[in-house]
Amino acid sequence: MIGLTFWFDVHSPWVYLASFRVGDIARTHGLSLRWRPLHLPKLMDEIGGIKPLEASPQRVAWFQQDIQDHAELLGVPLRYHPHYPLRNSRALRACLLADDEDKAEGFVRRVLKGYWAEEADITDLDQLARWGGESGLDGDAVKAAAVSEVYKQRLEANTAEAITRGVFGVPTVDTGARLYFGNDRLDLLDRHLSRG
Repeated sequence: MIGLTFWFDVHSPWVYLASFRVGDIARTHGLSLRWRPLHLPKLMDEIGGIKPLEASPQRVAWFQQDIQDHAELLGVPLRYHPHYPLRNSRALRACLLADDEDKAEGFVRRVLKGYWAEEADITDLDQLARWGGESGLDGDAVKAAAVSEVYKQRLEANTAEAITRGVFGVPTVDTGARLYFGNDRLDLLDRHLSRG
């Protein structure tokens, strides 16, 4: 097994929670980890996927309670942005740059923290640049990537590739042979990798 692929979109609070563990799991097993952003709304439209917040009010209430319970279990703050959902494309394009520069884990986690714990504006180019600087990236390069047509096309290609891999939601960890969907399946991923 060469490495793992972490398919994600910053829109998902479950991605935020998984981001605290997935890197450590990969390192524990001596595996590389690619942080591959995809455009979740486009993926959902393409495959006719389930949109949790469009479910019944009862299921939405349970869903939000469940997320908070998991956040408390991890000991991390989580609160819905007052303007959720924000446009995600700029942040995702910047995440592609971060992966190119081998700074994805720090940058993606910083963006997720901003979105899911600090009510920050992930569409703001200056904000993305500041987070990039905190993560070892050039701020101007982050701003350029966030509005780049090249990175837009790469994001679209990532989304299409994820669909061909069988990805139907995020977070998903792809081992090359198996998909593990959801923050609550990371223990199963860890167990699988422990078997060698």
